[in-house]
Amino acid sequence: MEAADQKMKRLRTGLLNGLSSGVIADLVDEMQGAGVINTSESEEILQANATTKNKARVLIDTVSRKGATASEKFIESLNGADKELCRKLDLCLIKNVGSVPTTCTPPAPGIPMPDEWLTLCTQQDYDTISQKTGEVYETMPKQSRKRLALLINNIEFEKPEMKRKGAEVDEEQMQKLLNDLGYKVEKHNNLTAEGMKQAVVAFANREEHIESDSTFVVLMSHGLRDKICGKLHTESKEDTFHIDNVFDILNNKNCKGLRGKPKVVIIQACRGTNLGHAYVSDSGAPEPSADYEEEGPFYPVHKESDFICFCSSTPESVSLRHIQNGSIFIQKLVEVMRQNACKDDIEELFFKVQRLFQSFTKQLPVKERGTLMKKFYLFPGM
Repeated sequence: MEAADQKMKRLRTGLLNGLSSGVIADLVDEMQGAGVINTSESEEILQANATTKNKARVLIDTVSRKGATASEKFIESLNGADKELCRKLDLCLIKNVGSVPTTCTPPAPGIPMPDEWLTLCTQQDYDTISQKTGEVYETMPKQSRKRLALLINNIEFEKPEMKRKGAEVDEEQMQKLLNDLGYKVEKHNNLTAEGMKQAVVAFANREEHIESDSTFVVLMSHGLRDKICGKLHTESKEDTFHIDNVFDILNNKNCKGLRGKPKVVIIQACRGTNLGHAYVSDSGAPEPSADYEEEGPFYPVHKESDFICFCSSTPESVSLRHIQNGSIFIQKLVEVMRQNACKDDIEELFFKVQRLFQSFTKQLPVKERGTLMKKFYLFPGM
């Protein structure tokens, strides 16, 4: 039987590429709590390393050097934190119960387990829901569709103190969620306002949309009331991308490939200036901008339809972000979609996220510009 520390060394590359910032932080806490690593080692892993991969490297090497018992504890904790990665690497924990060795049994192909990272839709639920063709958006066959998603995350800014600490965790979680839902994610970081506009325009022009049934656009940055801040934004110099532009660029007139298909816009950014306790604000300026552009002229088809936008906060309000764990909004959104996208449509999923903020008075996510004409189900796994 291969010792746990040797297994960790053999699978080191897979672990380096698979561990996310959030999982690393959880593992460090558990390893310190179990006495595998001390406080100084914990601080060295989390604070002395700038990138996720370097943090993973130091954590893996530190634990594996401490032998089989420490490595076994690490593998046990990893099985609790990221079972999907453990299954992928065949890193299931093996223990001896008396004289009988036990090991975790991989799930049967195609059968979702209750503790999977993303709960998959059953064939029965898919058949029941999808046959309501007049009420539900059509889903293209998995084998032939080409789903795309756009993710823009501004973390670093020209003004160093505006760095959005913890935002890399949001990025990793959203990318993993969208990938597992079948979307190929086009990702951009640290763009100017003009760069954001160009990225959205280029995304709208992607030919793959013709062979797709839906899309997601995720924007994460500092923000004003109806604008997203570019990396050059400061209190004295505005560099902002108006949220209206997203809808204009992707509407039925300008993006024919997505005409009649659900378009989900998710925005993680402040829309006001109040601060929260142990969190930092995603506000880009001391005073919010309250301008709003009116609708354009009508066209033979609705100029703007099949959209739903979910913002992290109501107008004039903050959006709170933990400096290590990421934003509360993205954490709760990912959590709800992981567990419920198998059976709920997108509006019900967003409603469930809102309910999680019912007793949290500092922030309330809000649905805006909802023009979905039918119910949009993601059918994970289908």
